[in-house]
Amino acid sequence: MALHQTDLRAILDLIVLGAVQMLRGSAGAVALWDEAEARLAVGAGYGLDERTLGSLHPRLDQVILDHLGRVGETVSVFPVPPDGAGMADDIPTQILALPLTVAGRGPVGAEDVEAPGSASRFPHPAEGGQVPPVPARGPDLVGVIYVFREPSAARFEASDLELLDLFARQARTAIEQARLAAATAAEKDRLETMQSSFISIVSHELQTPVAIIKAYAGTLARPDAPWSRETVTRVAHTIEEECDRLHRLITDLLDLSRIQAGRVAMSMGPVDLADLAETVAARSRPHAPGHTISADFPPDFPIVRGDREKLGVALGNLLDNAIKYSPGGEPVVVGGRAEPGFVVMTVHDEGVGVPSDERDRIFDRFHRVDTGLSRTTKGVGLGLYICKVIVEAHGGRIWVESPGSDHGSTFSLRLPR
Repeated sequence: MALHQTDLRAILDLIVLGAVQMLRGSAGAVALWDEAEARLAVGAGYGLDERTLGSLHPRLDQVILDHLGRVGETVSVFPVPPDGAGMADDIPTQILALPLTVAGRGPVGAEDVEAPGSASRFPHPAEGGQVPPVPARGPDLVGVIYVFREPSAARFEASDLELLDLFARQARTAIEQARLAAATAAEKDRLETMQSSFISIVSHELQTPVAIIKAYAGTLARPDAPWSRETVTRVAHTIEEECDRLHRLITDLLDLSRIQAGRVAMSMGPVDLADLAETVAARSRPHAPGHTISADFPPDFPIVRGDREKLGVALGNLLDNAIKYSPGGEPVVVGGRAEPGFVVMTVHDEGVGVPSDERDRIFDRFHRVDTGLSRTTKGVGLGLYICKVIVEAHGGRIWVESPGSDHGSTFSLRLPR
C-alpha cells in the first residue's frame, strides 16, 4: 500500500487498514507517542468503535509504557488476560503490537519473538498474541501499531511479525514525513502572518513621523502666525525626535536587508565594553529623560575582540527595548561580569517583564510580545532579532531572564574574550 499522503490522519487510517488487511486481522489501531503529554495517544482505529477504542487505549498502552521505562527489558507475550478481564467485551484478545521507532532504531526482526509457550519476563503472561522487544521510551519512540485477531483465528507467528516489521518501517517514514509537512506548513503560515503584520506596522511607523513632521513644518511656515521662540524651539525639538525615529527605523530595515543578503561584514578589533556601555547609555539618556540609565562595570573589566560599532548597535537596541517597556520611568542598568573565557554584559530593567512562553520567541524576526503595552509601543519587532544576529556573529549567545509580568527583565550577552 502506497503511503504518499501528507495529511497525518489520512496516513494513520491507511496504516491501520494496511496492517489489518496484510495480517488478516479483524481490527487494528495505531497510537502515537505524545512528547508533551508523555503518553501514547490513539490516532486511528479500524474495526473498533469509539467506545471500544476508549477502553482499549489505557489498558494496552499502559502495558507498553510499563516496559518502555525499563531499558533493555523485553515483552514476549502480550499480557491481556485470557478472559479479557478489564477490557471491553468486544475487544479480541489475540493481539500483535509493534513499536514504531525513529530511523536507525527500527522495529526488531522475527528472530526476537519467543516461541509460543515460552517464559515471559512480564509477571503475568497471557494467552494471545506476541510482542517484540520494546525500545526505551523518549525520542526513539514514534508510536505503536496494534493488529487484532479473534481468539478462534490462527495464532500470530514469527512470519507475521516479520511482515509487520517491514510494513512498520514504511509507516514510520510516512508518519515522520506527514509531521514534517505539517510543521513546515505551520511555520510557513506563522512567518506569513508575522510578515503581513510587519508590513502593516512598518507602514504605520513610517506614516506617523512623516505626518507629524509635515504638520509641524507646515505650521511653522505659516506667515500669519507669530510664534514665540519657546514654541519654535518646542516644535523643532519634536521634528528632531521624529526624524530620529525615522532614522532608527530605516537603520533597522537596512540591517535586516544586509542580514538576509548575508552581508554582515565585521570589523574586528579590541573593544572596551565598559567604555562602550557608558557611550551608548549617554547617547540614550536624551531620548529617555524620565529614566535613570547607568553603567555598572567592575574595574579592569576584560577587553574583548569584536566589532565596536555593531556591538554598540546591539546594546543600543537592548537599551531602547528596556526604556520602551519600562513606562513608569524605572531605572535601567547596564552591567558586566567576567567568566572563565567569556564576559557577560547585562541590561536590567524593572518594567513589564517577559512571559516564560515568550523568552525564546522574543528574538525571532518580526516577533513582538503580545501585551497591552506592546500594542501601543512603537517598534516593528526587529531590534532584538538584530541583537541576536550580531551577538551570534561574535560567537556569543543572548538570552533573557524575567521573574514574570511586571517584575522586570534582564537581557544578557555572553561573548568570548
